[in-house]
Amino acid sequence: MDVLEQAVRDLGGKIRSLLRLLRRDGVEGAIRSDLLAVGRSLDELGRTLSWQDFEAWLTRLPGRSAYRRLVDPMGVFTDPEPDLMLGIMDEIRTLQWQFAGAKEEHLPRPMAEILRQGFAKREQAKLDRDKRVAQAAEAPKKVIDIREEIARRQRGEMPTSSPKASNPKALEIREKLARAKAANQ
Repeated sequence: MDVLEQAVRDLGGKIRSLLRLLRRDGVEGAIRSDLLAVGRSLDELGRTLSWQDFEAWLTRLPGRSAYRRLVDPMGVFTDPEPDLMLGIMDEIRTLQWQFAGAKEEHLPRPMAEILRQGFAKREQAKLDRDKRVAQAAEAPKKVIDIREEIARRQRGEMPTSSPKASNPKALEIREKLARAKAANQ
């Protein structure tokens, strides 16, 4: 009996929910990457890495982890370290502008605000793209049956499609050619 099957029988619901989570698209790769970053492997799960430890580790991942970025791309802003770094960067930029003699209303916008807006635009673009793809998939497709036309052509009949409107410029050129041909004869 496999170690994972035994663990599922022993602990039941929590392990099943973790297994369902791992089967979602992209989740296994993100979690595997996060585990490798801390020196562990997803292959250790149920053997040297207990399911309880895995669950505790998974629920407390930082916002910059691959899994958290997959689930919540804006989660990177929930970590205190990036906020502190961005705050320090903003203060340095503000001091640089002030030493250069910039007026208060011309000081640069905070980096956290710029990044949040950039992430929000990117996420909105993804949602819009997904929405367009879904609408395109739901749109009715026009199917043309060309069997009748092929049968007519095989019998030697001319196509029944309506003639296209002539290009006025092409008509003018044809008339000039016809006049030149008539003049040469």
